[in-house]
Amino acid sequence: MTVVAPKDARLVARVSQDVQEFVKNAADLSGATLSQFIVEAVTTKARSVYESEHSIRLSMQGAETVFAALDNPPPINSKLLAAAKTFNEKGGFKYAEDSAT
Repeated sequence: MTVVAPKDARLVARVSQDVQEFVKNAADLSGATLSQFIVEAVTTKARSVYESEHSIRLSMQGAETVFAALDNPPPINSKLLAAAKTFNEKGGFKYAEDSAT
């Protein structure tokens, strides 16, 4: 059995009458309520933005360059050691579970 969380949050946007009518007509054409249509459109756009901001796209040549560097990393030098030290002094990597503390 699926449990549905209560819907108590609200999104509000002020638009011109023309935009409201345009979106309402599109919702009607799709067979959705205005609310359903807006939530679906906003969720789709948000997912797209989130995915594009959290992914890296490389050309085949770029990917081959990355893999080559991973297979044959350059030797550790003083600049790399200094950068690692600075990185660690500033807190290193931050993970989602770290923010709860």
